[in-house]
Amino acid sequence: MFLKRFLAKLTNLFNKNDYFSESESNGSVFVIDIGSTFMKVMAGRREDGVLVVSNYNKVAAPSFMNKTSYLEDIQNDMAAIKTKLEILLENFAAESDYLVICLPDNFSIIKLLSLEKTPAENELEDVIRENIEGDLPQPYDLWEFTADIVDRTENGINMIVLASLRRNLENVIDMVTDGLAEPDYVSCSSFLAHEVLYPYIESMPNSNIAIINMANTVTSVSIFKGSHLRFMQNIYIGGYNFTLDIANAMQISTTEAETFKKNELFFLPEYAPQQEKVKNYLAVKSTFMELARGIFYFFESYFTKYFEEKIDEIIIYGGGANFKNIEVTLGGMLNIPVKKASAVIKVKNADGTNLDEDTVNVTLPMLGAISGGSEEEDEDKA
Repeated sequence: MFLKRFLAKLTNLFNKNDYFSESESNGSVFVIDIGSTFMKVMAGRREDGVLVVSNYNKVAAPSFMNKTSYLEDIQNDMAAIKTKLEILLENFAAESDYLVICLPDNFSIIKLLSLEKTPAENELEDVIRENIEGDLPQPYDLWEFTADIVDRTENGINMIVLASLRRNLENVIDMVTDGLAEPDYVSCSSFLAHEVLYPYIESMPNSNIAIINMANTVTSVSIFKGSHLRFMQNIYIGGYNFTLDIANAMQISTTEAETFKKNELFFLPEYAPQQEKVKNYLAVKSTFMELARGIFYFFESYFTKYFEEKIDEIIIYGGGANFKNIEVTLGGMLNIPVKKASAVIKVKNADGTNLDEDTVNVTLPMLGAISGGSEEEDEDKA
């Protein structure tokens, strides 16, 4: 599986122990998710091809993380983040073979490069620098980079590049190492989520599938043509923007707005003109429309570049995907079928019950870590 090889390369750069190349079957995985709404921990494994979660816990992230820019040094914030991690781990018992850190997509600058040919090994650093240095808000030498080819076309190659502030990456790894153990693997949310969705994508080799991570501060849009990742870009709109809209419209606190967002109806179960009469929808309409326009423009860019005519399906996940019926309104607006990841991925709890759909959507990257770390055979050697 191609993404396995890509993720293995990310492992070798970020840390340390060749996570995805192990041939052990049914290995258990412990995942720490450094989110901006919640910090989460999960333990699980794959049993007979089914993902099984043995333990899961979350705690509200420090309030400043809604506004944190990982493009700046977060050294002064680490004490508060570490305290939250300690609370999470205090009563969380789980044995595991692998430890994975999941970082939000906005922790790194992610750029997809289209090149006419594959750079030689001695040219790679210069190619990365030439194409990404202008996007970096801090000096080039302060960043950690990883890159890999994700698609080959008639016109050249596509290469994905991740750039993370080295100091921030070291701070997070040191925090987890001090509090628990040295992590085997560190990555961003979208790549881990791709891992668990990959079998579904691979089953439709001629389809254009968009995967949208509707996270708290950023929405990431990835487009696959069959098994090939052809597009990946962020829109800096997320669930927190909806929270602010609701707080302002209802004249309530952001904490109350979060509760309101979870419990009230914003989107109708059918795409219809009556949507405009829903008071709650009007409160978030401007942000929702801006988000939909951003997604549409990404699709238009994809069509132009690859001479494609349509997106066949959209899969959404993240906290924003748990707005009830949001897939109906988004699908109607874009005229594309939209489904939540929870309609694609089924996960069991250790007691045999199904993991609830809302939890599946918000923990999809963590489930991807479990899926990738518990292979039943070494696919890289197959």
